[in-house]
Amino acid sequence: MTHGNEWFDSEMDFTIARGVSDAKLLLALRDYFTGCSEQNIEVDRAKLNRSLDAELTKSDAESLFTGLVLSRVANQKRRGRSFADYSFMVECEPAARVLETQRIARAALEEARTKSWRSQTPDAELTATFPPEITDEVLTNVRPLSDDLRTLFFGADSLVRIANPYFDPNPSVVGDIASLANRGVKTKILTRETNSASLNLVSALNSVYEGIDPPNRHRLKVRDLYERDGETGRQAYATHAKIAIADSEVCYIGSANLTDTSLSNNFELGVLLRGENVKVATEVFDTVFDFAREVKLPI
Repeated sequence: MTHGNEWFDSEMDFTIARGVSDAKLLLALRDYFTGCSEQNIEVDRAKLNRSLDAELTKSDAESLFTGLVLSRVANQKRRGRSFADYSFMVECEPAARVLETQRIARAALEEARTKSWRSQTPDAELTATFPPEITDEVLTNVRPLSDDLRTLFFGADSLVRIANPYFDPNPSVVGDIASLANRGVKTKILTRETNSASLNLVSALNSVYEGIDPPNRHRLKVRDLYERDGETGRQAYATHAKIAIADSEVCYIGSANLTDTSLSNNFELGVLLRGENVKVATEVFDTVFDFAREVKLPI
């Protein structure tokens, strides 16, 4: 069995290992696809729930299908009421291998996490991205940022608040954010320079908008905080904070932009907050968001 750093050194995506709520589900899902008589099958959450002893929640299904798509063993087939209810064409044997790898990875991640976690969830935990060339074992004591952001998004029930100056049109980031509105979660994004920013930002915001089913687009609100000094022409103020808040329950504050480099290769460091500080962060976000200029999508 592979342990510790070897998992973090690899290019594996941990969406399934971190996002599916019960390790037994990973085993059941692996066995389901192993037992398929056809090479490719179309599945959705309802079909899987009819075939499994345990039940996939919406969050479980979103993690599963996102991970299979990112592993290139599944493609979206039909849309549903929410992303968790979409159907996908899945390659059975490769999917079974992916799920077995994710099952082992989950065990390794839980083993590494157990070494450093206290018996109760602390009010603040470190989360980070590291350059893949840095392999010291101490890094396994810090939560992986990209997985934590996905877990934050997938775990939200009613409202996600995001402040970030820079976005990439990364399919996984765009898909994660678009899936929020598609499953009924209101989404507020505070950014900057939407009138003159790089094509990456405009493309990312438009891709999020286009990834949301038309009846759900009213749940996405975007605002722009950026102003130049009228006399000098220099920047007077702008969005520079990097924040993500789910339901006023958990809050990420850190250095990472929502870009490929920040979420995979840079040294980025932040904290996951719970408790009273999240309420304060929520109030601060809402105050600044209400002050900022409304952005009409698509740009």
